[in-house]
Amino acid sequence: MLPRRSFRHATSLISAMAIGAGLLVGSPAQAVTKYTPPVSVQSFAPKYVTKSNFLGKKTIQVISKSSTTPFSIVGLTWQGSIPAGTTFAARVREAGVWSAWNELHYSDDHGVNAKSAEAKKARTGTDPLMTAIADAVEIKMVNRSGKKPTDLKIELLGSNETSQDRTLITKVRTATTVGSTAVNSNGIRAINNATVTPAGGVVPRPNIVTRAQWGADETWRDPVPKMGTTIVAGFIHHTASTNNYSPEQAPAQMRALYAYYTKSLHYADMAYNFLVDQYGTVYEGRNACTYGDVNPCDGPALPGIGAHTAGLNVNTFAISAIGNYDTKAPSNPGAMVESIASLMAWKLAPYGLDPNANASMVSSDTSGLSRYSSGMTAVTPVISGHRDVGKTACPGRYLYPLIPQVRARATELLAPVIHGVSVAPKFIDTKKPTQVSVAAIIPATGVWNVAVTNAATGVVLKTASGTQAETSTIGYTWDRTDAAGAAVAPGRYIVSVGATVGASTLPTVTSEVVVDSKLAAATAITYKKAARSKAMISWTNPASVLPVLTQSYRVSTNGGKTWTKWKKTSRGVSTATLTGMKKGKKYVVQVKAANELGESPVTAATFKMK
Repeated sequence: MLPRRSFRHATSLISAMAIGAGLLVGSPAQAVTKYTPPVSVQSFAPKYVTKSNFLGKKTIQVISKSSTTPFSIVGLTWQGSIPAGTTFAARVREAGVWSAWNELHYSDDHGVNAKSAEAKKARTGTDPLMTAIADAVEIKMVNRSGKKPTDLKIELLGSNETSQDRTLITKVRTATTVGSTAVNSNGIRAINNATVTPAGGVVPRPNIVTRAQWGADETWRDPVPKMGTTIVAGFIHHTASTNNYSPEQAPAQMRALYAYYTKSLHYADMAYNFLVDQYGTVYEGRNACTYGDVNPCDGPALPGIGAHTAGLNVNTFAISAIGNYDTKAPSNPGAMVESIASLMAWKLAPYGLDPNANASMVSSDTSGLSRYSSGMTAVTPVISGHRDVGKTACPGRYLYPLIPQVRARATELLAPVIHGVSVAPKFIDTKKPTQVSVAAIIPATGVWNVAVTNAATGVVLKTASGTQAETSTIGYTWDRTDAAGAAVAPGRYIVSVGATVGASTLPTVTSEVVVDSKLAAATAITYKKAARSKAMISWTNPASVLPVLTQSYRVSTNGGKTWTKWKKTSRGVSTATLTGMKKGKKYVVQVKAANELGESPVTAATFKMK
């Protein structure tokens, strides 16, 4: 994101007026998806009043109207360059209270490539300052010359949290399922939701909240995205905006950010390829699919060219953390590291990139603020922070130190391992001819083995092995017999799946299978008087391999014609206390139990209350 400049406050500041303007954007054209919540976009030219001259620096108040449509993002945009040493600051009125002054950061190092078609219509601007819902803003500018930027515009944007946003976040899941080998619509070999590395590693696709889910109006962006040909590196940024937001507010922030980049800065689309909120939720950023194309298109998997690291946007991608991590540490660093690393690994996987290696790329930057000017070869880690290539503090003093953890976790995710192990069923009735099916995804060139072992004795009963030409699913069926072909007795059995790839032995994956039967009926029920109107009954369940899951009892007072409802005892308890008993009256009691394979027969007993 943009560099952190130290804003030097003037000691004598004159209060600025609150500024605002009406909504300047009309109703958008028909979007690709129906879910496009309203986004307020206010853009207007300010008035200027020079208020003080302190130590050679002029403080210029930027003034306009006194009220605004509610907003949650503040930004400034202009044309061309800006007077050297210029700094901006803003404060907003939230719930009737003025905030502290916040610097509006900017740098030419952030943004589109200078020689690109996108740059022809793009404006220069500050980082978007995210706030709580506000209804007024004050701006001040400080520089030595007193000159103003050309065509300065104040940009106020906002979108409200919706019920669909809340439902979406509630349903966001972290689990990823993989299955059979396939080639996806983009020609990248994948296993369902996973991507396969050239070395055979299977990298699950992270859960990505799509643009359709967070409510992007696709008519705002350029219909045909600019595409690279490969991926050589991924950059980590931050949005340098507020950290004070809930998980449910993040989709609305995505909509407001999208509006700032497309409506205010006039970018072709969102600047970043992906964004991650401080709770670990991943969002699709810039769209890599052609608007209105009816052919299948998986945008997140494509090498779309973003507008995130000037001079180095081609054949790279950027993940931006939503928040300002130069002023505050992530609230859940573990979740953020895991999400960024998972996304990095998934994007790097098809290209066989090592997170610990260096990438080389030729810069096209002409701003003078990049570490690599046009024509220079930038050499940077495959997973880099923005500051590694730009003269900036992005992604902030608190997020940047986490990048080694991102690299380490991405390396783990890219390593060849055995995926998608499935052993079913786990519980088998000895009286049924059920077989055990074993499946697993083995990396390419992997020499694999499956073994079935008696858990009690450690004796290996059956084995199978083979070699995979490419990463794919292997299958094996255990017929529940031992090495001699005899049916195994009730007991616990361990199914192990192992593999070696070259000189590396992959971690073995194990699963337990239990062979047993339904519980036999309980032994005779005993009765004991506990009080004048109470009695205690008890029973014993026959021994079994599987544990008893539930035990239940019911009572009849009329010889079995009618019964009370079945009532469960506490887990593992084979006793029950009956209340409301009458002396001299006969009662019939039934008990039953159940394990994973089903319920036992009912055991009944009749007794007379003493």
